[in-house]
This record gives sequence, C-alpha cells and structure tokens, in this order.
Amino acid sequence: MERALAYAISAALVGFGVFIFFAGLSSSSPALWTIVALVPITIGIVSAFGPV
Repeated sequence: MERALAYAISAALVGFGVFIFFAGLSSSSPALWTIVALVPITIGIVSAFGPV
C-alpha cells in the first residue's frame, strides 16, 4: 500500500509539472515557466524510479 501511495504522489508531482508547463505556454514568459515546470517533473520522475 505504501508503494502505491508513493507512486501516486510521484504521478501527482509529474502531473502538476505538466499543468504548469501547459499553463505557462500561454503566459507572457513561456521560457521561464517551462524551466519552473521542469522542477516538479524532475522530482516526480526521480522519486518514482529512484531507489526504494
């Protein structure tokens, strides 16, 4: 059960980063928001595939 919760949190982080990415594309500075979106996406992927 804890592993499923950990993967759910990782998926939520990646989803939040993707949301920031697409929302940032329509902003006044899309390059900045793309860089900001990479932070939760990277954290989510590393936590999903990192050591258990």
